[in-house]
Amino acid sequence: MTESGEGGADVPADDAATWTVRAWRQTEEGAFAPWGPVPLDATPEVTSIPGDHPSRGRDDADDDASTFDASAYYSRLRTRRDGRALLTARELPSTQCLIGDNAATSPGSLPPGAVCVADAQASGKGRGGNAWTSPPGCLMFSLLTRHREGRTLPFVQYVATMAAVDAIQESADDALVAAGAKGHRRGTGSAVDAKIKWPNDLYSGGLKIGGVLCTSTYSDGGFDVVVGVGINLDNAEPTTCVNDIVRNRLERDGLPVDGAVQTRVSRERLLAGFMNRFEAMCAVLDADDSFDALEGAYLRQWLHTDQEVTLEEDGVRKVKLVVKGITGTGYLLATDSRGTRYELHPDGNSLDFFKGLVRKKLPD
Repeated sequence: MTESGEGGADVPADDAATWTVRAWRQTEEGAFAPWGPVPLDATPEVTSIPGDHPSRGRDDADDDASTFDASAYYSRLRTRRDGRALLTARELPSTQCLIGDNAATSPGSLPPGAVCVADAQASGKGRGGNAWTSPPGCLMFSLLTRHREGRTLPFVQYVATMAAVDAIQESADDALVAAGAKGHRRGTGSAVDAKIKWPNDLYSGGLKIGGVLCTSTYSDGGFDVVVGVGINLDNAEPTTCVNDIVRNRLERDGLPVDGAVQTRVSRERLLAGFMNRFEAMCAVLDADDSFDALEGAYLRQWLHTDQEVTLEEDGVRKVKLVVKGITGTGYLLATDSRGTRYELHPDGNSLDFFKGLVRKKLPD
């Protein structure tokens, strides 16, 4: 996954290019069936066709079909809504644009919970409008979800990062247990040790392995939120990837790393795990109208408790603060040497949020 800002090389758009997505929906009984064609009026360059019938499987001769296995994905999905409507593509310009544009301009064309997965994308969306290009070997998807409360809207992104971390750890744990890793148990989260770099990056061992981007629009008394996630599963460059970390652990235990499907974290397993966790945590957020019940788990997953930050003010003066958590509005909570509390906001001018922070004093 590559993100480019100013001076980066954006991917040129091909006005004549067209893409195809295949669509499925999960039934109330838990099975899945072809869906569509789905009206995608906001993206006329993308054509929707019903997915293959589950009993037929995927036609490998159809070279524009995604390699994503809908059957394997649905076999692990346990949600009531999120992820039950599925679009897959071999390549798209951007899953975020496909979901977001159609949700905004063609209400009802995509149901809440619809998710789009692409094997590769040419001009995806990163922070601040930056291009995000992703080759095969990554899990790249965008989910349409519904959120009713504006005060807790910023925390949907935090829930998404938590769900991604949980899904990575759970999937890697399962792969190690299946391969017979010594002394390893499911649920420990020690295989990958994924962490959150505030506000939306995913790290392991000090290296970036993914990121989350949320956008929202208001309509009919609530918010349509598009949650975009990219996780590097199989590309060792430019940083590292989830399956390399799992392979390294297997090698340390003297276990075989090649030829065994169960030793890999798959896109299907990882996406289903994300959906299961995201829907459950959003239910907590909605029920409480507060992030309080989730905050402790979030702070255990992030990298920043007691991190020292230095703010430049007036171009000269440097102020040292210590990060303690997050505020009720979703920004960083920090204190100075006297215990005075501040809320820290990004200044919007830097890709690294910690290099462009401004402070606001909080009431005692």
